[in-house]
Amino acid sequence: MLQRAMLVLVAVVFCLFATGAPAGEVVLAENGQSAYQIVVADNASPSTRHGAEELQSFLEQMTGAKLPIISDRQPMGPKEIILGDNAHLRKLGVAIDFAALGREGYVIRTVGEHLVIAGGQLRGNMYGVYGFLEDHLGCRWFAPGVSRIPKSARLAIGPIDDRQVPALEYREPFVFECFDGDWCARNRMNSANGRLEEKHGGKVAFADGFFVHTFARLAPPDKYFKEHPEYFSLVKGQRMNGYAQLCCTNPDVIRICTEGIREAMRRQPQATVFSVSQNDCDQHCECPNCQALAKQEDSQMAPVLQLVNRVAEAVEKEFPDKIVETLAYQWTRRAPKTLRPRPNVVVRLCSIECCFSHPLATCDSEQNRTFRADMEAWAKVAPRLWVWDYTTDFAHYLLPFPNRRVLGPNIRFFVAHNVKGIFEEDTPDTTNSELWALGGYVMAKCLWNPNYDSNVAIGDFLEGYYGKAAGPIRAYLDLLHERTERENIHVTIYVGVGSPHLTGELLVKADELWRQAEGLVAAEPDILQRVKLSRMSVDYAVLERARLQAQHKLPKNDGLVLLAAARFKPFFEVFQASNLTRLTEGTPLDKGAYRRDLARDLRLKDEQ
Repeated sequence: MLQRAMLVLVAVVFCLFATGAPAGEVVLAENGQSAYQIVVADNASPSTRHGAEELQSFLEQMTGAKLPIISDRQPMGPKEIILGDNAHLRKLGVAIDFAALGREGYVIRTVGEHLVIAGGQLRGNMYGVYGFLEDHLGCRWFAPGVSRIPKSARLAIGPIDDRQVPALEYREPFVFECFDGDWCARNRMNSANGRLEEKHGGKVAFADGFFVHTFARLAPPDKYFKEHPEYFSLVKGQRMNGYAQLCCTNPDVIRICTEGIREAMRRQPQATVFSVSQNDCDQHCECPNCQALAKQEDSQMAPVLQLVNRVAEAVEKEFPDKIVETLAYQWTRRAPKTLRPRPNVVVRLCSIECCFSHPLATCDSEQNRTFRADMEAWAKVAPRLWVWDYTTDFAHYLLPFPNRRVLGPNIRFFVAHNVKGIFEEDTPDTTNSELWALGGYVMAKCLWNPNYDSNVAIGDFLEGYYGKAAGPIRAYLDLLHERTERENIHVTIYVGVGSPHLTGELLVKADELWRQAEGLVAAEPDILQRVKLSRMSVDYAVLERARLQAQHKLPKNDGLVLLAAARFKPFFEVFQASNLTRLTEGTPLDKGAYRRDLARDLRLKDEQ
């Protein structure tokens, strides 16, 4: 009996090897052919149908086989990819807790020779498609127009039982190029500013005109100040006209803000989030009522939060699915002692003062220590806490900014403190800023999965975006980051060109690495152009620091002076042809004037 069993086992193993199909393996396509079909319900959501089309398209790109998309009313076949909750899924008898998956979570599971991808109707089924393509088949979408879709003559998968529910309800890399709707959806971002359409499952929708800093919109001074100066903040004994703040404890101000938000909710039913938030300045109200409440709660946030709570309470019965958002920003950053946000209120905590060259969780700067204290306080009291984070140098969009290593750790820090939404402000008003595509990609990976290894994301991106040039560019990133870490240099979002995180010696080494990068891809025009555009960052730092030396604002470095003269023309060849429209936040760029002024200050003869 034992001998017979052994013979059967050997025969089974032989057959498996003979057919090339190990136990549990599912062969989706081979030699340009596939026996599989993609099954969707007739009443599937637009995003589910789009997901089916994307799966069909990418599998065809990978294998040459075009899988048909069929209705779940057709008879069940032996080999299917079942997308979403449909009749074939129920016949298969797979139990999935769709309520626990929410709108965006999904399950990917092999059941015999069937593959199930099923999740929330809004975006979960579609995200499951992208999760399957990325996490199990190796696809990557690095930047709009730059992806990695592996080719395979034989596409087979082993057993899969994958369940993912995003930790964050709101995920936004606020980067100009990352607004592309397909890029957002494929990287599982629901960005409020992304060009996400119905086929993408929509997005987290802020009401038009109610994204941030809305006090002036809700109670315009030019409408109210003349007759009702008491609606506006009292500062040093004077009511403030113009762009200031509101008197948040004034009953009429509360009424006006409530009416404004209610009217906006009725007018914009598609929107979910409506901001009632301070203007982008200080000048908070010092009237007796506001200050009594602030003193009682040990926070200038108290009058603002009381106003926001009153508005949220007034609208929640009519609009139970909508959110009233406010900022914990600069003078309102500290959480009140006893006052609590209502359940339909989002508090968006802002990290604007912090150092971003070290992780927020461990940096020893005073700014980061106080931010950690505020984060910990809000984590205990806010039922719905979001973060407004910052990821670029707003004074110099091209300046090397050593924050790529902290992007992942900072997102994990936020999530560990009860944060449910993250807005990563980078460069929304121009393309071709400093390493924008790298930052956007790393943020996307870690916003979807906070435990994603950001070092792996960086490596994947460098290889996929820069090809053979990845090595020296990685060495450049290491050079830049290791100086700030080794010397404990704190870099904020308004750091100047003369910042100690850059030196003449470092930039000379960086230039050599970028020269090597260009040489490695000289025969690949598309990649070479990406390298040249990215190299602008180091050239900009070289030229601007040489300008400070010429103005006697930095010690002279002869190597940097020579390098600036050598790089002036190559830099401007790329700079002029680039789509860069700003060098600093909010200020349009005149490329011709910038070139003339720089040549003059460097005392260079510029022959254009």
